[in-house]
Amino acid sequence: METSGYSSLLRRLPRFLRRLIDPHTEAIDDFIREGSRFVSSGARVLDAGAGECRFRSLFPSLQYVGVDLAVGDFLWDYSVLDVNADLLALPFRDHAFDLALNTQVLEHVLEPKLILAEIFRVLKPGGRLLLTAPQGWYEHQVPHDYFRFTSFALRYLLESVGFLAEEIKPMGGYFRYLGNRLGHLPKVLFPAKRSLAWRIFFFPLEILAVCVFSGVITMLLTAVDFLDRERCFTLGYRCVALKPEKARILNS
Repeated sequence: METSGYSSLLRRLPRFLRRLIDPHTEAIDDFIREGSRFVSSGARVLDAGAGECRFRSLFPSLQYVGVDLAVGDFLWDYSVLDVNADLLALPFRDHAFDLALNTQVLEHVLEPKLILAEIFRVLKPGGRLLLTAPQGWYEHQVPHDYFRFTSFALRYLLESVGFLAEEIKPMGGYFRYLGNRLGHLPKVLFPAKRSLAWRIFFFPLEILAVCVFSGVITMLLTAVDFLDRERCFTLGYRCVALKPEKARILNS
Protein backbone atom coordinates (compact mmCIF):
# COMPACT_ATOMS: atom_id res chain seq x y z
CA MET A 1 0.00 0.00 0.00
CA GLU A 2 1.29 3.44 -0.87
CA THR A 3 2.50 5.75 1.86
CA SER A 4 0.11 8.59 2.71
CA GLY A 5 -1.08 10.63 5.65
CA TYR A 6 -4.15 8.41 5.77
CA SER A 7 -2.17 5.18 6.01
CA SER A 8 0.15 6.75 8.60
CA LEU A 9 -2.89 7.58 10.70
CA LEU A 10 -4.18 4.02 10.35
CA ARG A 11 -0.95 2.60 11.77
CA ARG A 12 -1.51 4.63 14.96
CA LEU A 13 -4.94 3.14 15.62
CA PRO A 14 -5.53 0.13 17.90
CA ARG A 15 -5.29 -3.18 16.05
CA PHE A 16 -8.98 -4.03 16.45
CA LEU A 17 -9.89 -0.79 14.63
CA ARG A 18 -7.29 -1.38 11.93
CA ARG A 19 -8.80 -4.81 11.31
CA LEU A 20 -12.16 -3.19 10.61
CA ILE A 21 -10.97 -0.18 8.61
CA ASP A 22 -8.11 -1.79 6.67
CA PRO A 23 -8.65 -5.57 6.98
CA HIS A 24 -6.67 -6.36 3.83
CA THR A 25 -3.39 -4.99 5.16
CA GLU A 26 -4.02 -6.67 8.50
CA ALA A 27 -4.78 -9.98 6.74
CA ILE A 28 -1.44 -9.80 4.94
CA ASP A 29 0.37 -9.08 8.22
CA ASP A 30 -1.38 -12.01 9.91
CA PHE A 31 -0.51 -14.32 7.02
CA ILE A 32 3.18 -13.44 7.15
CA ARG A 33 3.19 -13.67 10.95
CA GLU A 34 1.77 -17.20 10.67
CA GLY A 35 4.63 -18.08 8.34
CA SER A 36 7.07 -18.31 11.23
CA ARG A 37 5.64 -21.76 11.93
CA PHE A 38 7.43 -23.09 8.85
CA VAL A 39 10.93 -22.31 10.15
CA SER A 40 12.95 -22.61 13.34
CA SER A 41 15.25 -20.17 15.11
CA GLY A 42 18.23 -19.09 13.02
CA ALA A 43 16.59 -19.85 9.66
CA ARG A 44 17.19 -17.48 6.74
CA VAL A 45 14.19 -15.52 5.43
CA LEU A 46 14.21 -13.73 2.07
CA ASP A 47 11.78 -10.84 1.65
CA ALA A 48 11.77 -10.41 -2.14
CA GLY A 49 10.35 -6.97 -2.90
CA ALA A 50 10.64 -5.85 0.70
CA GLY A 51 10.01 -2.13 0.22
CA GLU A 52 10.46 -0.63 3.68
CA CYS A 53 11.02 -4.08 5.28
CA ARG A 54 7.89 -3.84 7.41
CA PHE A 55 7.97 -7.59 8.10
CA ARG A 56 11.43 -7.59 9.66
CA SER A 57 10.03 -7.26 13.18
CA LEU A 58 7.89 -10.40 12.67
CA PHE A 59 11.02 -12.59 12.51
CA PRO A 60 13.16 -11.45 15.46
CA SER A 61 14.97 -14.79 15.90
CA LEU A 62 15.57 -15.39 12.19
CA GLN A 63 18.05 -14.04 9.65
CA TYR A 64 15.81 -11.67 7.70
CA VAL A 65 17.13 -10.33 4.37
CA GLY A 66 15.12 -7.57 2.67
CA VAL A 67 15.72 -7.17 -1.08
CA ASP A 68 14.19 -4.62 -3.43
CA LEU A 69 15.09 -2.65 -6.57
CA ALA A 70 13.87 0.51 -4.78
CA VAL A 71 11.84 1.95 -7.66
CA GLY A 72 8.29 1.46 -6.35
CA ASP A 73 7.10 4.33 -4.15
CA PHE A 74 9.24 7.47 -4.14
CA LEU A 75 7.99 8.29 -0.62
CA TRP A 76 9.35 5.08 0.89
CA ASP A 77 12.57 4.85 2.88
CA TYR A 78 14.62 2.27 1.02
CA SER A 79 17.68 2.83 3.21
CA VAL A 80 16.42 0.04 5.50
CA LEU A 81 16.98 -2.58 2.77
CA ASP A 82 19.68 -5.19 3.24
CA VAL A 83 20.25 -5.60 -0.50
CA ASN A 84 19.34 -3.36 -3.43
CA ALA A 85 18.92 -5.74 -6.36
CA ASP A 86 16.74 -6.79 -9.27
CA LEU A 87 14.52 -9.74 -8.33
CA LEU A 88 15.23 -11.18 -11.79
CA ALA A 89 18.85 -11.75 -10.75
CA LEU A 90 19.03 -12.32 -6.99
CA PRO A 91 22.64 -12.09 -5.77
CA PHE A 92 22.45 -15.30 -3.71
CA ARG A 93 23.61 -18.86 -4.22
CA ASP A 94 21.19 -21.71 -4.89
CA HIS A 95 19.33 -23.09 -1.84
CA ALA A 96 20.33 -20.11 0.36
CA PHE A 97 17.02 -19.51 2.19
CA ASP A 98 14.58 -21.51 4.30
CA LEU A 99 11.58 -19.22 3.73
CA ALA A 100 10.72 -16.56 1.14
CA LEU A 101 8.18 -13.73 1.22
CA ASN A 102 6.75 -12.01 -1.84
CA THR A 103 3.87 -9.73 -0.89
CA GLN A 104 2.04 -7.41 -3.29
CA VAL A 105 4.99 -7.50 -5.69
CA LEU A 106 4.02 -9.63 -8.70
CA GLU A 107 1.74 -6.95 -10.14
CA HIS A 108 4.72 -4.58 -10.31
CA VAL A 109 7.07 -6.74 -12.41
CA LEU A 110 6.98 -7.37 -16.14
CA GLU A 111 8.05 -11.02 -15.82
CA PRO A 112 6.31 -12.52 -12.77
CA LYS A 113 7.12 -16.09 -13.82
CA LEU A 114 10.84 -15.32 -13.99
CA ILE A 115 10.71 -13.67 -10.57
CA LEU A 116 9.14 -16.79 -9.09
CA ALA A 117 11.76 -18.94 -10.80
CA GLU A 118 14.52 -16.92 -9.12
CA ILE A 119 12.86 -17.27 -5.71
CA PHE A 120 12.51 -21.00 -6.37
CA ARG A 121 16.24 -21.19 -7.15
CA VAL A 122 17.40 -19.57 -3.90
CA LEU A 123 15.00 -21.55 -1.68
CA LYS A 124 16.16 -24.76 -0.06
CA PRO A 125 14.29 -27.95 -1.02
CA GLY A 126 11.51 -28.20 1.54
CA GLY A 127 11.43 -24.42 1.87
CA ARG A 128 8.27 -22.39 1.35
CA LEU A 129 7.20 -19.21 -0.35
CA LEU A 130 4.53 -17.00 1.24
CA LEU A 131 2.97 -14.99 -1.57
CA THR A 132 0.19 -12.41 -1.76
CA ALA A 133 -1.08 -10.85 -4.98
CA PRO A 134 -4.03 -8.60 -5.88
CA GLN A 135 -7.09 -9.46 -7.93
CA GLY A 136 -9.15 -6.30 -7.40
CA TRP A 137 -7.04 -3.18 -6.89
CA TYR A 138 -6.55 0.31 -8.27
CA GLU A 139 -3.53 1.43 -10.31
CA HIS A 140 -0.73 2.27 -7.93
CA GLN A 141 3.02 2.88 -7.91
CA VAL A 142 2.59 3.97 -11.51
CA PRO A 143 4.00 3.38 -14.04
CA HIS A 144 5.24 0.12 -12.49
CA ASP A 145 1.84 -1.56 -12.22
CA TYR A 146 1.16 -4.26 -14.81
CA PHE A 147 -0.99 -7.21 -13.68
CA ARG A 148 -3.86 -8.54 -11.57
CA PHE A 149 -4.18 -12.25 -10.75
CA THR A 150 -6.89 -14.86 -10.39
CA SER A 151 -6.33 -17.94 -8.24
CA PHE A 152 -5.92 -20.01 -11.41
CA ALA A 153 -3.21 -17.71 -12.74
CA LEU A 154 -1.32 -17.88 -9.45
CA ARG A 155 -1.48 -21.68 -9.38
CA TYR A 156 -0.24 -21.83 -12.96
CA LEU A 157 2.67 -19.47 -12.30
CA LEU A 158 3.76 -21.26 -9.13
CA GLU A 159 3.54 -24.77 -10.55
CA SER A 160 5.15 -23.81 -13.86
CA VAL A 161 8.43 -23.01 -12.08
CA GLY A 162 8.37 -26.10 -9.85
CA PHE A 163 6.47 -25.08 -6.72
CA LEU A 164 3.74 -27.18 -5.16
CA ALA A 165 0.83 -24.85 -4.37
CA GLU A 166 -0.26 -25.95 -0.89
CA GLU A 167 -2.71 -23.09 -0.33
CA ILE A 168 -4.34 -20.41 -2.48
CA LYS A 169 -7.05 -18.55 -0.58
CA PRO A 170 -8.95 -15.30 -1.14
CA MET A 171 -8.32 -12.64 1.48
CA GLY A 172 -11.87 -11.52 2.07
CA GLY A 173 -15.03 -11.56 -0.01
CA TYR A 174 -17.45 -9.19 -1.69
CA PHE A 175 -18.26 -6.99 1.33
CA ARG A 176 -14.64 -6.45 2.24
CA TYR A 177 -13.97 -5.69 -1.43
CA LEU A 178 -16.85 -3.20 -1.53
CA GLY A 179 -15.73 -1.56 1.70
CA ASN A 180 -12.24 -1.06 0.31
CA ARG A 181 -13.60 0.47 -2.90
CA LEU A 182 -15.91 2.85 -1.04
CA GLY A 183 -13.08 3.70 1.35
CA HIS A 184 -11.26 5.30 -1.58
CA LEU A 185 -14.20 7.56 -2.45
CA PRO A 186 -12.76 10.55 -0.52
CA LYS A 187 -9.62 10.36 -2.69
CA VAL A 188 -11.82 10.48 -5.80
CA LEU A 189 -13.96 13.37 -4.55
CA PHE A 190 -11.06 15.35 -3.04
CA PRO A 191 -7.94 14.61 -5.13
CA ALA A 192 -4.62 15.89 -3.84
CA LYS A 193 -3.95 17.60 -7.20
CA ARG A 194 -6.59 20.26 -6.48
CA SER A 195 -5.40 23.76 -5.59
CA LEU A 196 -4.57 24.52 -1.97
CA ALA A 197 -7.42 27.04 -1.75
CA TRP A 198 -9.90 24.44 -3.04
CA ARG A 199 -8.65 21.84 -0.56
CA ILE A 200 -8.91 24.27 2.38
CA PHE A 201 -12.43 25.37 1.42
CA PHE A 202 -13.73 21.80 1.15
CA PHE A 203 -11.63 20.37 4.01
CA PRO A 204 -14.63 19.91 6.38
CA LEU A 205 -16.45 17.91 3.70
CA GLU A 206 -13.33 15.85 3.06
CA ILE A 207 -13.03 14.96 6.74
CA LEU A 208 -16.72 14.02 6.81
CA ALA A 209 -16.29 11.81 3.73
CA VAL A 210 -13.28 10.06 5.28
CA CYS A 211 -15.18 9.39 8.51
CA VAL A 212 -18.25 8.06 6.69
CA PHE A 213 -16.80 6.11 3.76
CA SER A 214 -13.31 5.18 4.99
CA GLY A 215 -14.52 4.66 8.55
CA VAL A 216 -18.12 3.79 9.38
CA ILE A 217 -19.21 2.19 6.08
CA THR A 218 -15.97 0.26 5.66
CA MET A 219 -16.23 -1.13 9.20
CA LEU A 220 -19.84 -2.18 8.73
CA LEU A 221 -19.12 -3.95 5.46
CA THR A 222 -16.05 -5.65 6.93
CA ALA A 223 -18.16 -6.95 9.79
CA VAL A 224 -20.64 -8.67 7.44
CA ASP A 225 -18.07 -10.09 5.02
CA PHE A 226 -18.76 -13.57 6.40
CA LEU A 227 -22.04 -13.50 4.44
CA ASP A 228 -20.13 -14.05 1.20
CA ARG A 229 -19.38 -17.77 1.08
CA GLU A 230 -18.14 -18.05 -2.50
CA ARG A 231 -15.66 -15.14 -2.39
CA CYS A 232 -15.45 -14.70 -6.15
CA PHE A 233 -14.96 -10.97 -5.52
CA THR A 234 -11.78 -10.48 -3.54
CA LEU A 235 -9.05 -7.89 -3.17
CA GLY A 236 -6.36 -10.55 -3.43
CA TYR A 237 -5.02 -13.98 -2.60
CA ARG A 238 -2.63 -15.54 -0.12
CA CYS A 239 -0.56 -18.49 -1.29
CA VAL A 240 1.70 -21.01 0.41
CA ALA A 241 4.01 -22.76 -2.06
CA LEU A 242 6.43 -25.58 -1.27
CA LYS A 243 9.70 -26.30 -3.04
CA PRO A 244 9.65 -30.12 -3.12
CA GLU A 245 12.55 -32.13 -1.74
CA LYS A 246 13.09 -33.67 -5.18
CA ALA A 247 14.07 -30.20 -6.39
CA ARG A 248 17.50 -30.96 -4.90
CA ILE A 249 18.01 -33.50 -7.63
CA LEU A 250 16.49 -31.32 -10.34
CA ASN A 251 18.76 -28.38 -9.50
CA SER A 252 21.94 -30.31 -8.84
